[in-house]
Amino acid sequence: MNAKLRSVAVVVGWVLCVGAAAQQYPNKPIRFITVGADDAAPRILAQVLSGQLGQQVYIEEHAGASGTIGAEVASRAPADGYSFMIATSTHMVTPHFYKLSYDIMRDFEPVSLLASTSFVLLAHPSLPVTTLADLVALAKAKPGQLNYSATSAGSTSMLTFEMFKAAAHVNIVHVPYKSMAAALTDVIAGQVDLGLNVTPSSLAQIKSHRVRALAVSTPKRSAALPDVPTFVEQGLNVVAPAWFGLVAPAKTAPSIIARMNAEVVTALRKPEVRERILTLALEPGENTPEEFRAYMKADMARWAQAVKDAKIPTVTQR
Repeated sequence: MNAKLRSVAVVVGWVLCVGAAAQQYPNKPIRFITVGADDAAPRILAQVLSGQLGQQVYIEEHAGASGTIGAEVASRAPADGYSFMIATSTHMVTPHFYKLSYDIMRDFEPVSLLASTSFVLLAHPSLPVTTLADLVALAKAKPGQLNYSATSAGSTSMLTFEMFKAAAHVNIVHVPYKSMAAALTDVIAGQVDLGLNVTPSSLAQIKSHRVRALAVSTPKRSAALPDVPTFVEQGLNVVAPAWFGLVAPAKTAPSIIARMNAEVVTALRKPEVRERILTLALEPGENTPEEFRAYMKADMARWAQAVKDAKIPTVTQR
């Protein structure tokens, strides 16, 4: 065999090996790195994907620092299709506050949106308001006298409430909390007038009338709270969904991204999977990798504007 033929044979052999490897993917367990947010929906998805792929998909949690610890771990993972991260809307906020070792848009490949939910504006029942218009009127009559609970400055809950304040031109004082659970507890107890929390955490308290829901932050009404109007319906341009999505380390092969996207879409369209996710007060929703990238970019721009409007000093070190 001459040199030219040997070269051709080598190339053909390499192509066949790559093709065979792609067909065999996955041939070992796959990890989903979570970052400390509620991982009930990712666990449901991991269980379903394990069955579809014929390989275990397992959860590996790296909580802390507003999701940045997990993102750092995921950004350093091999781009071999066996490590993915559950990104959240919080990852769209942290670049505006922290000097990070990674870039969420540069160092990750979007796979698909998984699920989203709303933030819900809550009032203690003793507050004499039943609608958002009532609250705006009361806040304007008592500037700086009402307060609200949310997590620390720069969190998605705090920034969403600040979006509302800017849109309504009201002065309501932020009382910071270390956790959303603690923030909700003090609204229930009447220690603060108002709160801003995610729907899954608030649903039971709303249904038991321990707090009153005035508005949700999603573009459409929440399936879990169909009687609660959106901010937009009530004349205020406040849109801030909380979401989960699947991303992979940058340079993961396009064929693997496409395969995982197809598997996620198949899983999320199963009626039993949709029902399980809906019971968590989350709304399943898949899209293409390209659509998810555009979704993430738009969300990051939205939070950048919220940070600017709220005039929150940025932090350069985590």
